[in-house]
Amino acid sequence: MSTKSSTTVLAFAFCFLSLLSFAYSNTTDDKIYLTGLVYCDNCQLKSMTEISKMIPGARVRLECREGENIKSRREGETNPLGMYVFVLEKSKEPLDDCQVTVLHSPDPECKISHEVDPNNKSKTAPVATRKLNLLEGDSVVFIGPSHRVSYPLGLVVEKARPECEQFDKARKHFQN
Repeated sequence: MSTKSSTTVLAFAFCFLSLLSFAYSNTTDDKIYLTGLVYCDNCQLKSMTEISKMIPGARVRLECREGENIKSRREGETNPLGMYVFVLEKSKEPLDDCQVTVLHSPDPECKISHEVDPNNKSKTAPVATRKLNLLEGDSVVFIGPSHRVSYPLGLVVEKARPECEQFDKARKHFQN
């Protein structure tokens, strides 16, 4: 039941992001609108659940490379819904080798990346990253010719909330 609920939450988030990305754009052929979410994984499950919360005010960076050189770099901040939006120009920027990174979380409880061992006390900053190919592949969801939705980036709490046990049991049940 909880796996179905978390899938519903994720599906709703993608639908909501796609609608907002259309609202942000003028749908010109020369632009790509990349949207995504930054969320707090308060269950330490590496996925969204019913009790996950979005992180407004998170600082996010998008870098696109051409070979070894960074050709495009921009930073932004998530809005009150935890969503970021970047606008790229197709004709001026490489779009097949990009990476989105969470640089800072204003949420004091949610500052650790999934890539960092939560037991490692030497961590210095939340860095959640995702490689993106904005032209093809499965790293983003394509919504029309000009809109891309990145899979959510999650930061994790140091200790899972007690009510998370139900989600962990459901996840283990579906893995077997």
